[in-house]
Amino acid sequence: MKNFTAIVLAAGKGVRMKSELPKVLHELRGKPLIGHVLTQLKKVKAVKQVIVVTGYKAGTVEAYVKSNFKNINFARQHKLAGTADAVKCAQSKVKYDNVLILCADAPLITEETISSFISSYETQNAKCALISASVESENDFGRIIRDSSANIQAICEKQDLAKYLSGTQNLREVNSGIYAFDERILFENLKEIRKNEKKGEYFFTDIIEILYQKGISAGSYLLTNNDEILGINSRRELAMAEKILNTRAIERFMANGVNILDPQSTFISDNVKIGKNTLIYPFTFIEKDVIIGSHCRLGPFIHLREGTRIDNGVGLGNFVEICRSKVGKASRIKHFSYIGDAAIGTDVNIGAGTVVANYNGKTKNKTKIGNSAFIGSDSVLVAPVNIGNHAVTGAGSVVRNNVKAKTVVVGVPAKFLKKLNK
Repeated sequence: MKNFTAIVLAAGKGVRMKSELPKVLHELRGKPLIGHVLTQLKKVKAVKQVIVVTGYKAGTVEAYVKSNFKNINFARQHKLAGTADAVKCAQSKVKYDNVLILCADAPLITEETISSFISSYETQNAKCALISASVESENDFGRIIRDSSANIQAICEKQDLAKYLSGTQNLREVNSGIYAFDERILFENLKEIRKNEKKGEYFFTDIIEILYQKGISAGSYLLTNNDEILGINSRRELAMAEKILNTRAIERFMANGVNILDPQSTFISDNVKIGKNTLIYPFTFIEKDVIIGSHCRLGPFIHLREGTRIDNGVGLGNFVEICRSKVGKASRIKHFSYIGDAAIGTDVNIGAGTVVANYNGKTKNKTKIGNSAFIGSDSVLVAPVNIGNHAVTGAGSVVRNNVKAKTVVVGVPAKFLKKLNK
């Protein structure tokens, strides 16, 4: 297996995003676009070195990468002069004889596709290769132009297609922007790219035609899933990518035994774990770093926020929000409640309208609810507070002090009513 240096192009501003934030730092499912690309690259065994080319607000982009990924090299494009110039900026830092080039704003590419592409590049014994796709709908991708022998002779941008439309070839094959090159061939020919007079930039795609004219035809790897090459240039495309990744996640959960009634209205972030035979109703939102056990019933209209832990057999019903909390086995929170920074024991019943008031305006405070406790409807638990095992709060209680095991408290503020014998 050949060893590769991967060059990730992350210098652009992203004008159509209408934001001062660098395009590659816009978040997709809680992670910047460039984070998705680097996460997949780090899984590819053949990639031994990664170089990120930064430009617009380079320090901000580099700070994110450094704090989240190890062993990443950087090259800076001080003047945003196009993709060819961006690749050239990385030349002096390339360590390996083969180079993989990707864009940081195309976050849907997978490790499996990158690895398969590299294998195809090696099998073809190519000096240059690219990932292509056949796209029937209108799009802004550069088109692959092939000669009469089906060799790739050029990549043509959409606005320049007129000179090829008189031919008989299929112009639905598009360029993904992902390439593999022999390092020597790449940099010997990169310097021959001329500035595009209309845009005032150096287009990396021009290298394909330069190589073709020298008798070096680019190999290709045709994608079966066109979603993977979606580039993010606008908020609309960001929303499209969010939907695609959400669908991927839901399909994985269903394949592993989770029952999701309506995938189109269910939203599950990455880094979530869900046990088998859990049933999820529509309009459920589950953020990252949430763990859910088996045989649970969740929803509809619930929101599980980061850091939540749900044990086996839990029932969570309509309009429940849970944040940074643990809900013990077989406990039930069935109707419009907020639970924040709480540890709930096993077999606990949380009545309708219960609120854990975890924030006092300065700090978030903890609440502990013991096993088999019964929290009456419309109770407000003012943290920090502990509710003992088998304790009961009456409907409408405002609980400001700890409640001992097997006791009942009622009122505003809640006061001792009686001792339970059970």
